[in-house]
Amino acid sequence: MKLLSHYIEHQKELYQIINWKNHVITDMLFYSFRDTAYDRRCYPSKLHYHDYYELVIFEQGDIRYVCEGRVYHPSYGDIILIPPGNFHMSVINCESTRYRRHVFYLYPSAFDGVGHRALASFLEKSSNGNILAFSAHEDKRSFMGVLNCLQEALAGEPSPLKNALGLAYVLQAFYLLNQSNCQAKEESTTLPETILTLQEYIDQNFHQISSVSQIAEHFFYSREYVSRLFRKHFDTTISDYIMKRRIAKSQALMAKGLPIVEIAYEVGFRSLSTFIRSFRAVTSMTPSEYRKTL
Repeated sequence: MKLLSHYIEHQKELYQIINWKNHVITDMLFYSFRDTAYDRRCYPSKLHYHDYYELVIFEQGDIRYVCEGRVYHPSYGDIILIPPGNFHMSVINCESTRYRRHVFYLYPSAFDGVGHRALASFLEKSSNGNILAFSAHEDKRSFMGVLNCLQEALAGEPSPLKNALGLAYVLQAFYLLNQSNCQAKEESTTLPETILTLQEYIDQNFHQISSVSQIAEHFFYSREYVSRLFRKHFDTTISDYIMKRRIAKSQALMAKGLPIVEIAYEVGFRSLSTFIRSFRAVTSMTPSEYRKTL
């Protein structure tokens, strides 16, 4: 399956971004180094998901990550591993910060084309999102050194030799992730119980929820209160979140081969046209176009 969706290009025009370019290592693996000056006003912290793995190697920034109810506070060299379909976001902790990180987007089959599927075994370390760290300082230093070499190798104008060198460093980086003692960190917290309960209810019932008022009535809250609570913690509306939950589920069902019409109604859409319109809004493709990429 070809990796089709990633950060939108116009973010480069909105923020002070240094050397932000998505490098296509293979059709199923992208890499970029991002060095961004953000302030609280413009920080893009909206809750979202991908249909591929996202791997963020943190270097610098006063940033926290939220993934499926867990809150992670990374330090230099930590690895945030986000599986497909997991809703997540990063949040700025202060008024302004410089945010530096290495990012990989990939499918588990990313290394099949080079005959090294075992390099993707590292992805199995997490099914619900995790923050990982090297237990040995030497291992972390070696890994970060490889990433810096990868960043430098891909800088400037692309060429076949640069791309080959970049692939070599990517293979080395994932070799280290699989070989070294890279384990889950315990330093994480959870969101407040009220918002966790609200999110869990939506996650279990998104296919049959008809309105925000229905959710509010279930918890004996006002519509305004639950809407404000959700926006405060996830920087998005409940309606937008429900739509994206439905689309994420529909993508998983399409991978199983179910008919598109059946999928549309199973995930909670009342008409096929609404499903197609929502699917395109989230993925930039129609369901039929997406299915062809599977």
